[in-house]
Amino acid sequence: MESATGPNGSRAREEAIETVSDPIGGNGGVGQNASNGTASATATSPPPQRPKRPLGAVITSAIDGTRTLVRKQVELAKIEMTEAVAVRAKGAGMFAGAGVMALFALGFVAAAGSVALALVLPAWAANLIVAAVFVAIASVLALIGRNAIRNAPTTPEQTQETLKEDARWARQQIAK
Repeated sequence: MESATGPNGSRAREEAIETVSDPIGGNGGVGQNASNGTASATATSPPPQRPKRPLGAVITSAIDGTRTLVRKQVELAKIEMTEAVAVRAKGAGMFAGAGVMALFALGFVAAAGSVALALVLPAWAANLIVAAVFVAIASVLALIGRNAIRNAPTTPEQTQETLKEDARWARQQIAK
């Protein structure tokens, strides 16, 4: 605070206006010109401008950002392809299960079924019926395995979508 003598000899007090940075972006959220309970005039000043970065720093930052973005996209593609391989492996496992089921079950159950049917039919007819049943079971398991392999994703869809989003973001940043 300073004291000064005015033109008529009276003392006028001048108060310094202090600019306080408010992280909330207002004067306590009370009103446009409100200030912590004191009445004082506020000077309007233009918003602070961001300092200009050198072109070299901007280019370096863009290159580093692009490298990071590409690295993350490659990681995402690897994860998606690993998941697709896992689904295909499961389908292949179903094929293998179909083969094992056909071998073991065909051996034991076919013998028992043939003996049982041989009581009412000729032996050759009994053996043929049992073989047809196990061929049908193996066929169903093979179809399930084939469908699992066909329905597995072939392209990294999430990676493609994020690449599109990144391209849109980059265009927006360039346009600013």
